[in-house]
Amino acid sequence: MAGLLLLGTLTSRSEGLGAASGADQGPDATTFRQLSANVNSAEPKVRRDALKALAAMGPEALDPISLLVADPVRDIRHDAILAVVAIFVEPPPKRRVQSAEDAFEWSPYLATPWALPPALVPNLVRALADDWPSERRDAAYALGVVLTPPIDARVADELTYSLADPSDEVRLAAVRALGRLRATRAGDQLIGQIVDPVLSVRLAAMRAVGEMREARALVALGQQLDYYEGATAGRAALDALARIAHPSSAGLFAQERFSNMAERRRSAYEGIARLGGIRDTDVVAVEQRLTEERDEPVRLAMAFALAAGGRPYLDRVMQSLADRDLADQAIEYVVELGRAKPDAIAPYLQSRDPVVRARTAIAAGFTDGPLVEAELSRLTTDGDPSVRRAAEVAVLRIRTIRRAETPK
Repeated sequence: MAGLLLLGTLTSRSEGLGAASGADQGPDATTFRQLSANVNSAEPKVRRDALKALAAMGPEALDPISLLVADPVRDIRHDAILAVVAIFVEPPPKRRVQSAEDAFEWSPYLATPWALPPALVPNLVRALADDWPSERRDAAYALGVVLTPPIDARVADELTYSLADPSDEVRLAAVRALGRLRATRAGDQLIGQIVDPVLSVRLAAMRAVGEMREARALVALGQQLDYYEGATAGRAALDALARIAHPSSAGLFAQERFSNMAERRRSAYEGIARLGGIRDTDVVAVEQRLTEERDEPVRLAMAFALAAGGRPYLDRVMQSLADRDLADQAIEYVVELGRAKPDAIAPYLQSRDPVVRARTAIAAGFTDGPLVEAELSRLTTDGDPSVRRAAEVAVLRIRTIRRAETPK
């Protein structure tokens, strides 16, 4: 997950989400209305010009841009999808979103869950059947960017149909989007993709079933691990097993702690963490190995496993948020620990380090709890603009997740 390393990205568009609450508060209202009307022009040039201007206006322009996602002209469709994902995702400093895949790579932690215009998702779903493979690919990635789990069953089914696409790139995008969106109804089909003839698709399928914690994939993943062992596919299978964290894998994780490959040791401790953490009888031995371990990502995974078992190692995980090289890994762990005990991470929202405050706020947006939400609300007036922005996005995300999970 690229993008958490530098927090300047959080303030590059605005000093607060309130600035994007409506067209009348942003660009000139008359100009905006005219541009919105121009997206329906019969002249492609007029529509192109309107899209270019609207793309620079931010989230308030999502409604008219969404109409152009279904434009009859290919380049307009393409540019409209790119404009949409660029509005949803803030890239790292000195970078810009040049493709839907870029945006997907930088989400979910750098995406803002803006309200979805009525036409956006239907038009992106329609684009999954576009004549051009590149547009089908971009539509799949875009759905992975703009949607928040749980997703509508019909959208999940449409993405699942893309797993049979003749284009390798489309299958890859669909697999990754389904995993990111935790579309569990696609579980059987994703298990089938583990033997896709294209390695990148196979690897993505393993990651996807791991993200979904699809226990039915255990046999297929075990076969991949046995056959490929230390090769790329074997490491991907172990990572997926660690994400699923089924009790039947406990023995495997215990064994892999002693692997001579750092990546496998890291996966082993992550699996142990998700199974409840280091057992009391193993704490002393693991703490001793922690002092001997030389690989920093493995050391962080060990701290994660100890913290998940109730040992006092949360502080070590939280401190890693300030480490440029470990930030992405650490924030994933903070999200998982925070979901289990949201109040445990709340004190770090008061850290003296603005980097820690901001990254804790990002993680807190994927948790829930009255203390966390109260602290996030307080941070929306923080003196550091990066912290303010992170807190605003986090509050918006918590409320979006609540709405999505509320039974209709």
